[in-house]
Amino acid sequence: MSFVYEFSKILKISEKSFFESLSSFIGLPHRYEFFLKKKNCIFINDSKATSFKASKLALENSKNIFWILGGLPKKNDKIILGNLKKNIVKVYIIGKNINFFKNQIKDKISLCITKNLKNSIIRVIKDIKLLKKQKNTILLSPASASYDQFSNFEKRGNEFKKFL
Repeated sequence: MSFVYEFSKILKISEKSFFESLSSFIGLPHRYEFFLKKKNCIFINDSKATSFKASKLALENSKNIFWILGGLPKKNDKIILGNLKKNIVKVYIIGKNINFFKNQIKDKISLCITKNLKNSIIRVIKDIKLLKKQKNTILLSPASASYDQFSNFEKRGNEFKKFL
């Protein structure tokens, strides 16, 4: 966004116009899509994140994350959490490649194997009630392809939104 802002200055677009345009911008569905705010929770559908690199942006830009992760990982993909751990409360692993994801994050962050989206959402809501945190982020950013349980990332993202 900073690049776009600097570019708008070169084009002599007023700061007011730039920020008005920015505030009316509607992002793409399934790409870091804020689709619901309920009580102390924000729900973000990032189903299009089919690699860890794609999920990393969402993990960098959110706090108190209850992260739904899993599917068919990209070949040679690695989950390197580093500083991101501080943003994540718990990880919920879905899909058929549970061991891949479990091995990538075990001993680094609290995790739960939920196998599918519906179970993940049920468990996330229970955990939020138990932990009593404020300003929670429920994030579907699977860092993998959807083909083990869904025909595409759109169906996966729509299924996530449907449960809420």
